[in-house]
Amino acid sequence: MHQTRWASVDELNIITDYWISMANEMSEIDNIPKPDRQKIENTRNLFIREMETGNLKFRVAVDQKDQIIACTGGLIRQEYAFPLAEEQTTFGWIIAVYTLKPYRNNGLAHRLVEEVCTWLKENGAHRARLWSSSKGIQIYESLGFHSMIDLSKTLH
Repeated sequence: MHQTRWASVDELNIITDYWISMANEMSEIDNIPKPDRQKIENTRNLFIREMETGNLKFRVAVDQKDQIIACTGGLIRQEYAFPLAEEQTTFGWIIAVYTLKPYRNNGLAHRLVEEVCTWLKENGAHRARLWSSSKGIQIYESLGFHSMIDLSKTLH
């Protein structure tokens, strides 16, 4: 069984690299644009800024040498729960869920997402949201996530 722990700010470069891998895999699965240099830099800066404010934490799974093999982030935000809501409420976002290929299908992402959801709840979030590739939807549904009312249309 692999150990899990909270990541340090010093490990953000590794986590950003995993986020890039996740984004590239999502691009291949669902034909969405891959992140460019600017998006990568913006994401790295977001990770640093939000970790420094305490609104973002990353839970990681590590191997026997304490090398990160999987990660999941939890980001706390104030948002409107639904259209025309009068007040914003605390939401949690699950971000940057990634497991290195040799370690997949062993429940690591499931465990990390659950641990991050616990942290989000402890910090006032009443709901957790995430964006998923079409391939990952079943995994998140097994964790209790469900689709929200959200429709989209490509405008040409």
